[in-house]
Amino acid sequence: MRRMLTVGLTYTGEPIEGVEIDNLGLCLPEVDRDRAAYPLYEYDTIIINPESYTHFLFGQAGTFSSDPYELGKLKGQNDRYDIDSAFDGEDRRKEMAAAIADGATVVWCLSEPKRMNFFGYRETHLGYVASKVTRLVQRSELLVKKGRKMGQVDPDSPFVRYFQVLSRTGGWTLCLSDPGEGYTSIAATPEGYSLGGRVVLGTTTGWLITPPTSQEAQNQLVRDTLALEKDDAAHEKYHGIFLSHTGVDKPFVRQLRNDLMAHGVEHVWLDEAEIDIGDSLIAKIDEGMKLSRYVAVVLSKKSINAPWVKKELDVAMNREITTGEVVVLPLLYEECELPEFLKGKLYADFSKPENYESVIGKLLRRLRIA
Repeated sequence: MRRMLTVGLTYTGEPIEGVEIDNLGLCLPEVDRDRAAYPLYEYDTIIINPESYTHFLFGQAGTFSSDPYELGKLKGQNDRYDIDSAFDGEDRRKEMAAAIADGATVVWCLSEPKRMNFFGYRETHLGYVASKVTRLVQRSELLVKKGRKMGQVDPDSPFVRYFQVLSRTGGWTLCLSDPGEGYTSIAATPEGYSLGGRVVLGTTTGWLITPPTSQEAQNQLVRDTLALEKDDAAHEKYHGIFLSHTGVDKPFVRQLRNDLMAHGVEHVWLDEAEIDIGDSLIAKIDEGMKLSRYVAVVLSKKSINAPWVKKELDVAMNREITTGEVVVLPLLYEECELPEFLKGKLYADFSKPENYESVIGKLLRRLRIA
């Protein structure tokens, strides 16, 4: 039996076989035993939507959730609901760290940082019980908008269906303008703001997603989150990029590899960096291509006729045709006659050195690193 905790949202769909879902809050058990969650490390999957103080304290919206004086109203309702009495953030943060260390899947929903001066400033991001995630949101410029159309959504993302439902039912309301290091975007607005992404901040890992705005979207978010496996490395594959090139272009390729890795691309496959003395060249290249999400072909007058590049390109194009996913990324290093089957693809034009920085920025967006 898998155990799931939803904080601040509810699941109303059909029962899911083998899954027990608790809709509870992060308040202390002695304050409200019926509405307090068990220790976070007891759950396999956790979704937290701190839309208001009531959402994260008691698990769902309450009478004062939309009130600008929510904390005061809660204390007036019951003296034990004072946030300092009802919530032990330090203890819950330790539980969250233990849950993540044990492989729990965690999804944090973006929320407006409702900041309230109530015997000292508090904000709803306390409900993340993950300080690194709070700081990431604070420095990423959270934007409050209202939209239905989506821009690019990573086809490999486990939340593709969620974004489809969101767009169709209630639209999206929150996005990040400038997410920094430790965040890999998986969906964007048409103008390029991030609607969700993978978070890797040291030992704090999980997903940061724009919140559901309809019950159908809440249900889909639960289903998509449950579809993730513990420590599922499959969804990390899009970090991998294989640099197919000829030896003549090696200086450019080395620089490109170094710059991509400096910007957070974790796996950039380059033969000289991966193949040791005694290794099978063919076997290692085959392994590198299988483990890489993308095959970037460095196009120049020499490379387009190089046998190795042709072979690697054939393998990559066959995978693209078979899977229906974008696999081949053409990188134009030098003006040349493009192979016929690449002419319909948009390429990254590195042929003008003065444009290098802007072009690498486009490539990073394709890799969902920036």
